[in-house]
Amino acid sequence: MPTPAVLLLLGLLIGSVLGLLGGGGGVLGVPLLVAAGLGLAQAQSSALLVILIGSLTALILQHQAGLVDWQLGLTFGSLGVLGSLAGSRLSLGLPERGQLGALALLLLVAGAVMWRGPALPNDAKTTPRPWPVVVLLATGVGLTTGFFGVGGGFVAVPALVMALGVPVRRASATALVVIAVNTTVAMFGRFDHLAPVRTLGYLGLAAALGSVVGALAARRASSQTLKRGFALLCLAAAVYSAGRAIAG
Repeated sequence: MPTPAVLLLLGLLIGSVLGLLGGGGGVLGVPLLVAAGLGLAQAQSSALLVILIGSLTALILQHQAGLVDWQLGLTFGSLGVLGSLAGSRLSLGLPERGQLGALALLLLVAGAVMWRGPALPNDAKTTPRPWPVVVLLATGVGLTTGFFGVGGGFVAVPALVMALGVPVRRASATALVVIAVNTTVAMFGRFDHLAPVRTLGYLGLAAALGSVVGALAARRASSQTLKRGFALLCLAAAVYSAGRAIAG
């Protein structure tokens, strides 16, 4: 089991990325927790709880800044509930190598989409989309959350930006609502796979602190910086996950 110092460092990294980018804490946290010595199922389940703590903390600050679209976030999150439950059940019966390989591919796609896509100005208007498109996107985000044990923000942010036309900064803040809903649902059925309470305490406390730092930093960062930073995070995590899958 990782030492307290390592757990605090990991929690800070997960929370900071979550607060800054509105996602990515899970895709960073799961590989890091695996590298620190946790099994994949334990890392996924523990990361969900830590991400929930971090997202709720960052959400308070982003709401105070007026960046959260609560209606869109709650709608998107609620529509992804069934996908989250289904993904959580499916993942527990599949081999780790296959899950890591699939995660690497998904990360690669999400990173490429965010890197190549145009940066929207902070005052851009949300582009209406047909309900079937919104339902499909939300279900996909929920499925990703449950299956991979991640918050789903790394999928929710590109979906909100590229498919719904939400400005990057507002999408990052609103994605925290989606993450909170999906991680709460995905936790059901995973309690038996959580790390020890002491381990979770270190991770959760550090993630809450990191998310505050990240959320404050996000207010000063440009939309282009946030978008490119998110893309690079996804691509780096994709390379790591692919390496773990190949190594077996």
